[in-house]
Amino acid sequence: MSRSRVLAVAHVAAGTWLLIDLWRGWTPTLITIFGQAASTPPELIGAFALTCLLVPVVLVLRASRLGPTALIASVVLAIAVACRVALHVTEGGRPHLAVASVGVIAALTWLPLTLPRVPGAAVTGVVTGVAVSVTTHAALGTWGSVWRDDAWAWLLVAAQAVACLATARVGDERGRLGRLFAWTLLPGLFLAGVVVANAGRASATLGVLGLAAVAFGATVAVAATLVPARRWSAVAAAVVLVAAVAASAVVTDGDGVLPWWSVVAFVVGMPALAHLWRAADHGDRGTPLVLSLGGPVWGALLFAYYAGYDLGYRADWLLVVVAAVIGLVGATSPPTSGSAARPAVLVGIAGAAVVAGTLALAGPMVTIRPLGTEPADDLQVRVAAYNLRMGYGMDGVFRPRDVASVLASADVALISEVDRGWFLNGGQDQLAILERLTGRTAWFGAAADPVWGDAVLLDVDGGEVRRHQLPSHGAVTGAQAIAVRRDVRWSSTWLVSTHLQPADGDEGVTAQAADLADWVRTLGGEVILGGDFNMQEGSAGHATVTSLGLLDAAPRGMATSPADRPERRIDYLFSSPTLRAVDVDVPRLQASDHLPVIATFALAAIDTVTQ
Repeated sequence: MSRSRVLAVAHVAAGTWLLIDLWRGWTPTLITIFGQAASTPPELIGAFALTCLLVPVVLVLRASRLGPTALIASVVLAIAVACRVALHVTEGGRPHLAVASVGVIAALTWLPLTLPRVPGAAVTGVVTGVAVSVTTHAALGTWGSVWRDDAWAWLLVAAQAVACLATARVGDERGRLGRLFAWTLLPGLFLAGVVVANAGRASATLGVLGLAAVAFGATVAVAATLVPARRWSAVAAAVVLVAAVAASAVVTDGDGVLPWWSVVAFVVGMPALAHLWRAADHGDRGTPLVLSLGGPVWGALLFAYYAGYDLGYRADWLLVVVAAVIGLVGATSPPTSGSAARPAVLVGIAGAAVVAGTLALAGPMVTIRPLGTEPADDLQVRVAAYNLRMGYGMDGVFRPRDVASVLASADVALISEVDRGWFLNGGQDQLAILERLTGRTAWFGAAADPVWGDAVLLDVDGGEVRRHQLPSHGAVTGAQAIAVRRDVRWSSTWLVSTHLQPADGDEGVTAQAADLADWVRTLGGEVILGGDFNMQEGSAGHATVTSLGLLDAAPRGMATSPADRPERRIDYLFSSPTLRAVDVDVPRLQASDHLPVIATFALAAIDTVTQ
């Protein structure tokens, strides 16, 4: 590979890495700043996003009138870099939304203006950029650098800026970009972000081993772009891609979570996608306009997938359909010409994949340092119930350290709306991040899908766990309950976390509360039950829960939602009569759109402490 080709690959890789980071900072703001999650119609949020994604199409159409393509590409790349840096100094809110939107527009204008100028480096450069993005994200424990203000974040943003600007002077190459690759690039990046190159989802599947797997697979994918695509290899890649997406997106175990063996999808999925892009890279009509139209397609796919959680349809199969379409395009493309890269290059990529996996395996222990915690009191247990809203505060900023400081002040955390890899929320395994910050052990209960639900976070390593899916009764978002009983202190007490989802009529949670009560009765022993119940004190749902004999820890207590102007009390802690709430606090923390409820429970005189 010539020096100019290496420079072109490096430039495309740096720009792709930049684009993915800007997406991580932009997509969460759509539902936390522009909108307010389920309270804002997804159609309105989607319309705003689509408008932003159509601007690059207009700019690309007018680029020839504005000046030389190379100059325009350099200018918009510089704007994207400036926005990436600016995200670290904004304080959230609408300034963050504006900066992130401009950055995404600039990066999505740079991409179609640049790739047709370096056709021989386009596929390899994009896949290399994905590999760097995945590896750095995994090494940060999936706590996105765009949401951090520590030395690691500044180191990465500096490296990103230097890589983008230092390689910007790439010359035009002879040859043309493949038309089918141009059409499938952005849909493929959607598939990579949501599933096969999603470090958060890999972490939810198998912890740090999942992180190592996805970093290894994404780096091996670079090699898949350097070997010719034959008909048989493209067909094999299509089968592997569809199987990998199905294994990670559709298949779950008996508890509704991702089975450990599905981690294989993160090893083979991205190499399969990369090889299909290589197969599709032929022909001479991969124009800037075709590439720019991929932006609105990417946005449409993103919202078609995630809107399913608000509109109540099975969107996971959409991922399989997208994988099948990309597979069909690659598998039916004419065989590519040329020979494979030199063996030394392929061996070097294999070595780089091992290094990437090692960084992903060890990085989280270095880049996320635990907070200090106080030793527990055997005679009391302090419990926090907190709806986390995927970790995003009222200002739309991801603040896991603020959340962790509250959870670490309690012995037990019963948490709701835990995100373990939604690309819409930045592709972060929030639960793993909180585990590392608090030094606690987490048990997860899947609700809306295998990587979104509720959890119990404890100061012990072992315990008995039971999970139960709650009937929807018309609610579009899934609900569950997870109960954990520790194997040391307070071992007779079940700690239950849930999040009831409202449907139409009678406050919407009465029927689901009855199902929850029926299940809690089967547990036996004392119970501390907490979470977001979406019900008012004195309602039928509240009466159903207390009919179990459970006591409301804070009758007529403070409102908990929304966090910036609390008006409704919908977050609760309940306990068996043998447990007394001796202290209840509702901190005015705005690290979520709910306020946490924290209570200290003491054993009644008739109870016996289990040492």
